[in-house]
Amino acid sequence: MAPEERTYICAICVICGYMQAEAVTMQTLNHQLAAIVGPAHLSEDGAPFAVHGRAPLLVAAPASVEELAQVVAACHSARVPVIPYGGGTMQSWGRPLVAERFVAVRTTRLDKILIYEPDDLTISVQAGMPFATLDAALAANGQMLPLDPPWPARSTIGGLLATGMDGPRRLGYGSARDLVIGIQMVEATGRVSKAGGMVVKNVSGFDMMKLYLGSLGTLGIIVSANFKLMPRPRAAASLSCRFARPEGAFALADALREGQLTPAAVEYHEGQSALADSPGAASMFTLEVRVEGLAAAVERHLRDVTALAERHGAAEVATLPSGSPEVEPLWALHNNLPQTLERDDNELVLRLSCLPAELPVALVDARALAARNGLQLRLNARALNGVAYLRLRGVELAVWHAAMLERWPHITLLAAPVGLAAELPAWGREPANLALMRRIKQEFDPDNLLNPGRFVV
Repeated sequence: MAPEERTYICAICVICGYMQAEAVTMQTLNHQLAAIVGPAHLSEDGAPFAVHGRAPLLVAAPASVEELAQVVAACHSARVPVIPYGGGTMQSWGRPLVAERFVAVRTTRLDKILIYEPDDLTISVQAGMPFATLDAALAANGQMLPLDPPWPARSTIGGLLATGMDGPRRLGYGSARDLVIGIQMVEATGRVSKAGGMVVKNVSGFDMMKLYLGSLGTLGIIVSANFKLMPRPRAAASLSCRFARPEGAFALADALREGQLTPAAVEYHEGQSALADSPGAASMFTLEVRVEGLAAAVERHLRDVTALAERHGAAEVATLPSGSPEVEPLWALHNNLPQTLERDDNELVLRLSCLPAELPVALVDARALAARNGLQLRLNARALNGVAYLRLRGVELAVWHAAMLERWPHITLLAAPVGLAAELPAWGREPANLALMRRIKQEFDPDNLLNPGRFVV
């Protein structure tokens, strides 16, 4: 036998041996996970849980913190990456996975309220609970967690924290960073750790909770969280202020920023209105204002905001009392625009962050570049927070993205057509603290087994 033939045969043997070893590892892991969560809660059909076009080899659904920790520990021992999977509404966020094989860990069986102290306005809830379920439980006691996620019947508590998702009422109540007071995690090795607690002021030194928020499950899997709650408002109403040009809408937003009024939400929207009786609304630029509180305060806001809107040239101001049929679809329009579970194949979904005073200019650039490249643009913005969500459809998406990134460095990719997600910088320009972020990831997950490749590091 010639030497080159022996070399060829040896190479084939090495490849076959590797494939056999990998098959044995996955078979062993399959048995281990089935023993932990039960065969009924372990599936080899990963297609419904594909992330960026890649399906997991196994899907495990643990029912307790202990089971989840054992699942993660077994995967760590087998050196198989793990991705957390909640309601699936924001799984396209970030960069594509770098792993060819991985296990998806569903959190939807972790859906219980652990501790609820209505008198203290605090609650501890497992990460797999849908937001709508939590909201209904709080409503029974006249309380709320004002986060306003997209698709609340599917969005889970853990997913909201892992993505750092915000909502329109962040203006009045803050984001999840302001409302979470404790968190429990399963680390990459399967160890369970905690930060914070069940009282509003319980942190001295570095606030470890904030490290996990928005990290896309790359530092640990959230299994439960504690929140401070708010009383449900006694009265509420909304105003829909429509303008022929965006300048009028932002002039009203500036007046609200500089004045003494305290609305719960101020949302800027371009495109089709949620109001059924809005002829020509597709060409309108709308500022929606939500007010909550005591009845007298709500009445004052309605009166004063209406006067301000008319002073700044509003073509129409519609008052929507709480409970009117238009209110729910109106705010669902704002809440749901960032969702990425349902989108067209040629659609790009982004989040743009800037200083609030710079937001009008940023949206002018987005609009002009979209028109120049023949793209359809829908957008919604937290007008006083400097955050905008954009959906673009068309062919020249990469050209638009590159041009926008030259002007605005903080553009986060939420969803992109197949093939384009890997090409675009998912997190905007390289952050100045990238070296520190890499050190943190190395400390928490040195083997890079938690959602590998999805986040900045």
